[in-house]
Amino acid sequence: MRVLHLVQHLKIGGLEKMAVTLMQKSCFAENSVVVALQGSKVDALAGWPQLKDIEAHLVFLNKKPKFELAVVEKLVEIIDEHEIEVIHSHHIGPMLYASLACLKRKKVRHVSTIHDAWYLNNFKQRLITKLLNKICAIHWVADAQVVADDFTERTSITTNDTILNGIDCTQFAAINMEHARYQLGLPKFIKIVGCAARLEPGKGHKALITSMKALPDDYHLALAGDGSLKAELHAHIISLGLEERVHFLGNVQNMQVFYSAINVFCLFSEREGLPLSILEAMACGLPIVATDVGGIHEVLTPKQGILLSPTAQSGLAFALTKAIKLDRGQSIRAHAIAIADVTQMSSQYDQLYKGLNA
Repeated sequence: MRVLHLVQHLKIGGLEKMAVTLMQKSCFAENSVVVALQGSKVDALAGWPQLKDIEAHLVFLNKKPKFELAVVEKLVEIIDEHEIEVIHSHHIGPMLYASLACLKRKKVRHVSTIHDAWYLNNFKQRLITKLLNKICAIHWVADAQVVADDFTERTSITTNDTILNGIDCTQFAAINMEHARYQLGLPKFIKIVGCAARLEPGKGHKALITSMKALPDDYHLALAGDGSLKAELHAHIISLGLEERVHFLGNVQNMQVFYSAINVFCLFSEREGLPLSILEAMACGLPIVATDVGGIHEVLTPKQGILLSPTAQSGLAFALTKAIKLDRGQSIRAHAIAIADVTQMSSQYDQLYKGLNA
């Protein structure tokens, strides 16, 4: 079986990590490729050095922001060159191009994973999704049941499967905290709240930073990730006088080290599908504070952390002090392995690919 994973770009993020990990762990990995519509190999490897291990399986189309019909032709050429049997798209842009390519290569099966459904608030994107579903044979997979339900409610399209995201738990196991903090340049004798997310709207960074003002001085915040809001968030930190307590780490290449350096993980997003960062943090034994959005409640119980409404900013500081007292370690890790080990996810997708071509 030859599978092509199509993503918008290969800037490091949850969706991108899921697609890359799925390709690597698939029993069809040897003959599979990951194609990024936007960006170049040079930029991708600079921002995500681990991609070097699968460089031979990566293709970049350098698409401009607007729709390009020529990209469909390039995709068809790649399908022919690699004798692709299944194209697996991730999110709406890749889904559009994959669908059009499959109209030209009708023997190629199309699987599309819905990582979240918030984009369907946009009328144009909702219309495109409905139209393509009518003219193309798309096998829809949601990464959480709530995402499947939301997708169906907004489009009247019933998803074919729900397959929870998975992570490689062998890569996420806690190491010595003191050593981890030394590697990241973080102070030793304090409590650290950690957040790993792009510094972009909707991820709740400003609310999380604000909550630090209500916490004792021995609580610090470590932010892993980069993005367009960095300058704005830095200005907010200065306005609150928190310069010594908030640490920007940028894109951390070894996330196992990051999770090992913190005491509690927090993701105060306005919207999510099923974020890999929460699964990774739990695999490292961390208690979680997160918003009850997307599929988070499907994997997080009171034994692993605390769920809040996205509007409950006033309760965030208290939730962090409560979560930090939860038992961290093996029990939380065991829960993550039981529900989200990558072998389960890859096996389910491999069976799906086989079934489509049976």
